[in-house]
Amino acid sequence: MASPNGLSEWTSVRCAHRPDEIGAVLFPNSMLGNHLRCLMSRLIALLVLPFALLHPATAQKPSPAKKDSPKILYTVPLVLTPGTSQKLTLRGRNLDTVKEVKVTGADPAKVKVLAGKKTPVGNNQPGERIGDTEVAIELELPKGTKPEVTLTAISPGGESAAYTPLIRDELPPVAEKEPNDGFDQAQTIPVPSAVEGTIKGERDVDVYSFAGKKGDKLVIEVQAARFGSPVDALITLYDGDRKVVAAVDDSDGSPDPVMMVTLPRDGAFFLSLIDAHDLGGPQFGYRLVVRKQK
Repeated sequence: MASPNGLSEWTSVRCAHRPDEIGAVLFPNSMLGNHLRCLMSRLIALLVLPFALLHPATAQKPSPAKKDSPKILYTVPLVLTPGTSQKLTLRGRNLDTVKEVKVTGADPAKVKVLAGKKTPVGNNQPGERIGDTEVAIELELPKGTKPEVTLTAISPGGESAAYTPLIRDELPPVAEKEPNDGFDQAQTIPVPSAVEGTIKGERDVDVYSFAGKKGDKLVIEVQAARFGSPVDALITLYDGDRKVVAAVDDSDGSPDPVMMVTLPRDGAFFLSLIDAHDLGGPQFGYRLVVRKQK
């Protein structure tokens, strides 16, 4: 059985952190004093709490982004190649005054800022996706650089959010070769491979061909919008008779299409890639991955 002393000690522990000592003054060393101290402490807390909520003196508000802070939308070319020195352009907002580019996640990396400038947006192009300024840099990432690497632009106006670029992986790279804008000019590619290409102008169509066997299960994927590219890709697969096998626009809410397909026959297949809005230009870079399902 718990003794009165035990109950008094338990009550004292529950109320030991309370600032009020009025009960102790009125009723020293008693169970009733303990109860009064606890009740009065709760009453004070109820009276003070609304004022604390109305006047959060110590609350820290997040600092708003500076109006002139730089913003990186994408790189040109879109794909970065570790192990080699590469000249590329960062495209976005307020990049013309950038004096430094910080690289994280790739050590040691070498980066040199070359020059920044304003770049007016074309009449038919979406400014929020194209960007109106750019800065040229020279970048060397070490071999084995992982996709977690980020770039941050720094200017007198502030520091950009970290941008995660598209890093070349183990898939065999293939450079797009123009002209490849029709079945008769289709560029032959191996499977697996990753084509690094550009929708070079409005209404541009890029067509590729590859050999396949009936029952082959392929993944055909565009990597572009998720890395900031203005490309909104649409891909269509045709058989050797130029009949549509499958077509994919967006996938899982992303403008980057992903096609999972089982080839219906042996022979040649054609794969076309266009911008869904018929837009294009030197900034419309993409990476087209064709590989067998794992």
